[in-house]
Amino acid sequence: MFFRLRYAPARMTEKQNSTGKLRSKTPKRQGEQRRPIVIGGVLLASGILACVALGLVAFTPASQNDQRPRLLAALFTATPTASATPTATSTPTQTATPTDTPTATLTPTDTLTPSITPTETPTNTPTPLPTPDGREREFYIPILMYHYISVPPEDADVYRQDLSVTPENFREQMAWLHASGYQTISLYDLVYALNIGWPPLPERPIILTFDDGYADNYENAFPILQEFGFTGTFFILTDVTDRNEPGYMTWDMLREMSEAGMSIEVHGREHFDMMGRDRDWLLFHLLGPAQTIEANLGYQPRMLSYPAGHYDEQVISVAQEVGYWAAVTTRNGMLQKKDELFELPRIRIRGDWDLDVFIAVVTGGL
Repeated sequence: MFFRLRYAPARMTEKQNSTGKLRSKTPKRQGEQRRPIVIGGVLLASGILACVALGLVAFTPASQNDQRPRLLAALFTATPTASATPTATSTPTQTATPTDTPTATLTPTDTLTPSITPTETPTNTPTPLPTPDGREREFYIPILMYHYISVPPEDADVYRQDLSVTPENFREQMAWLHASGYQTISLYDLVYALNIGWPPLPERPIILTFDDGYADNYENAFPILQEFGFTGTFFILTDVTDRNEPGYMTWDMLREMSEAGMSIEVHGREHFDMMGRDRDWLLFHLLGPAQTIEANLGYQPRMLSYPAGHYDEQVISVAQEVGYWAAVTTRNGMLQKKDELFELPRIRIRGDWDLDVFIAVVTGGL
């Protein structure tokens, strides 16, 4: 009896399972069977969510890169419950929250963005050289050449006397030009007109030029030009001006004249003959003065007057190379040609001319 009672449960278990697969004779409780499955499922789900989160961070667009350190930190420090919540890592609008302001150390673009963009417009925009339109043009336009506008000293030599026009004579000449319908144009107007036929020139155009940059040009010629509404072109020696040599215009004088509509152009650094010079010498004496004028007056001069009127092919070549558009000579004449922009002729106004001679020369009578 004792034997049967001890082994009866075992036989009953085998009888109950006889219709199916045999199970353990001492089966575990239902809760113990499900615990490994539940734990494994939680671990598997956590792993999947972690991979998804890492993928979102890795493939976040460049504009959201500054949030990656924060997302990664949140991922690896969150509790198991938070990591199982899909909204914590899968909501794309979380990184765009306006109140989520990244610190300076989390913004890599802070040290890469330049303070000035490469497309910033330069202050000084040079006037473009007019592209020739292929048509041949020439004009009879007098370009008058002056030097001193003052009474020469008593001990003046023949050269100084020849180059000196008294303020009275100069005013008389300007008054006649004004009364006769002449209108001043600039050398820039001439270059444009020869190259492209624009701007339209007045019926009686004339160009007034002054060489060397003497102080009497400011003291005497400048106010007379303003009186008659004329403009002039003043060719200066920049090294002489820089030294403030007595008898020559200062930068303050030249600046005032430039602001009043006068053209300040290049005669050289010094009054040196440019013929027979090598390229390096010419670069120094042609490019340097243009840069000096630009630094002091704010624009790049494009016109040149050869010192003493001397030049050769090398001078013309280097002048064109460094940006000049035209040059005036001391060669006598009034015919201005498109294919001779660096050999423009002028009329030298001499100190001993009276008004009749002046009129005859300007009108082509002499």
